[in-house]
Amino acid sequence: MSYIKKPYIYSILTIILVAIILFIFVKKNPAVRNLDEFLKNINKSSRISLIDYIVPELHDDAFLTLLMDENIIKDHKILESQKYEHNVKIKVSLTTEYGSVPVWFILSKISNRWLITQFPKIANIEAAVPLAAKEKSNNYIEYQMDVAGTHLYCVFPSQKSSINIGMPLSLVLIEDYILLYEHMIPLHLNRVMSASPSHIEDSHIGYIPIESSLNIYEIYNNKPVYSKSSILPVGIMDVTLYYPPSSKNKILIGYVNPNRMPNNIIRVVLNNTDFQSLVHQEVRLSSSHGLNIKNIVDDMEFNMEKDQEIVFMNDGENGIQLYSNGNLIASSSNRWYISPRNGGNIILNSIIRAQTQGLSGTPYRGNIEISSNGNGLTIINEVDLEEYLYSVVPSEMPIKFGLESLKVQAVAARAYAVRSLKSKGFASLGAHVDDSTASQMYNNIQEHPIAIQAVDQTRGLVPLYEGEIIDARFFSTSCGYTANFHETWSIEDVFPSTEIPYLSAQPQFEGDAASLYNEENFRAFINQKNLESYDQFSPFFRWSFTMTREQIEAVLNQNIAALQQNQPAFVLTRDNEGAFSQQPIPENLGKLQNITPIKRGQGGNVMELEITTTSGVYRVIKELNIRRLLKPVNLIPGEKPIQILRHDNSIVTDFPILPSSFFYIDIIRDNRGEVSQVIFTGGGYGHGVGMSQYGAYGLSLLGKSYLEIIEHFYPGTKLENLY
Repeated sequence: MSYIKKPYIYSILTIILVAIILFIFVKKNPAVRNLDEFLKNINKSSRISLIDYIVPELHDDAFLTLLMDENIIKDHKILESQKYEHNVKIKVSLTTEYGSVPVWFILSKISNRWLITQFPKIANIEAAVPLAAKEKSNNYIEYQMDVAGTHLYCVFPSQKSSINIGMPLSLVLIEDYILLYEHMIPLHLNRVMSASPSHIEDSHIGYIPIESSLNIYEIYNNKPVYSKSSILPVGIMDVTLYYPPSSKNKILIGYVNPNRMPNNIIRVVLNNTDFQSLVHQEVRLSSSHGLNIKNIVDDMEFNMEKDQEIVFMNDGENGIQLYSNGNLIASSSNRWYISPRNGGNIILNSIIRAQTQGLSGTPYRGNIEISSNGNGLTIINEVDLEEYLYSVVPSEMPIKFGLESLKVQAVAARAYAVRSLKSKGFASLGAHVDDSTASQMYNNIQEHPIAIQAVDQTRGLVPLYEGEIIDARFFSTSCGYTANFHETWSIEDVFPSTEIPYLSAQPQFEGDAASLYNEENFRAFINQKNLESYDQFSPFFRWSFTMTREQIEAVLNQNIAALQQNQPAFVLTRDNEGAFSQQPIPENLGKLQNITPIKRGQGGNVMELEITTTSGVYRVIKELNIRRLLKPVNLIPGEKPIQILRHDNSIVTDFPILPSSFFYIDIIRDNRGEVSQVIFTGGGYGHGVGMSQYGAYGLSLLGKSYLEIIEHFYPGTKLENLY
């Protein structure tokens, strides 16, 4: 006969005693009993039966939504109860497959029944990146997670953890504890060809739909750093996307290495001949060297002989159709890549530019790509950055300005182009810029040796401010003073916006002027027709024109509603209390009673314009809105075009936009006091911020080098080489 040792008897008795006490504690405490029943049934009852234990406000709580029917809670144990006046706070240990988690519930007595009024805080995090792990003394690991740029800390049992640092995952947290996690599946991209909030296009995979917003992390020193951008930069290589096992299209995270973004090529989306559309119904092209045509996704390749024309046609059902000699040879909805054989240019026969001489179309360096955008075809010209500038420089600045001025233009255009490599503006089409004034004019003027020399002699040079490539704004002509960036452009509907030190208002002549914020001072300044400004050789250095009241009213009625639709925060109407707010614009503004600038910038540019008509008082804000509103165009049939008299006594008619926002207004009234005519007197052409092209020319005539001119227009910057 064997005997049980006394220590074991004591242990058994203690366990039995605790169980009895806990049983009595649960049975005698109705709040604890209700919570105990709720947790026993959470994995096997319907939602309808479970909501009998909770207040209505919690029927859709994440605790139920995420845990019910998932069998996450394997067991539970009531640990303690704290009674308050109207409620009970109960601590419970929830057991999952990974370990036990201590949490608190709150119950309140409502209509003689104890109901749960507060669950433990629970969160479903779709996408997180583990950044670091640290062992805790209680056999837990504390993880630092990045969730869209916000860091959170959560714990997990060390003996159960297989979380990999840097490997994106999804999480379910209760309080600070990880209940569930699931690593995402990686998808490698060769090269991003286009991107938008709804798709990514890879050079080898093709189009990938995106169901959720994409969180982008840039890799620095092998560590992921959250990026504010939500669209992958076009052209970047070796990207890794991550998606949950449940859905390949639900891509949540993208890993990019900024060093894999080429800085020596640029992708240009091409307009049609008259710059009216980026959509083409057919594309005809050829090359004197022959063509190589590839469709990488569909594994097709063709070679064409020299001068043989091929045609791409848009077909909604079959995608992009390829014809040669009138015969259909292939079709695909995926991107086509066309390159010249043995060098040479590709001639786009369906686009005619001013530079075309003796050719049936326009020659392009680099390669051409054709893709479908739903409504038609998109043409992309991928070209070496420096060769791109060969055409931009003479398209943006007259070659007669000379080498030093053209060097300044080359540096500014290069900076603009490089900054555009990460721009989202044309990313959905697969480009960084277009070939119009919306970006920089490209391939509109034939290449010229002196422009090529200017590019080559500044190869790779870009201006930097505090280590970043600057926003090298430029424009045609100043009125003798430039404008501040923050008094010209808004940032996220904030105006005036953030000051940029190197884009500041400054005189474009020796000396300075009295404060141009002041209306009288500005008038006196503009009236100096013979001011020895660096821009004095521009026809637009000074200008004036007159419009009748009826002509002004026609222009206002045509433009103001469209402006408000595009820029609702900056086209406002005065209400009955005298405050300005966004209100519907009437179809007819009525009779013009007054029009006046009410706020100027440091350089004298009009920041706010007020228009009074018989229908109300309207305020138009920002330089471009004002210039688009006051187009000097006659819209009344049978009347003569509006004539702008320029500084050199030349005249231009029906100009498509007000030349600049540097102007003042004189109103001529009839003997009844009604507006008869409005006279506009101003100076300059363009937005007025940064480098004035005619100013650069004027400075070069004074013997200034391109380095000195850049320092003048972008003070505090320094040049560095991209390569």
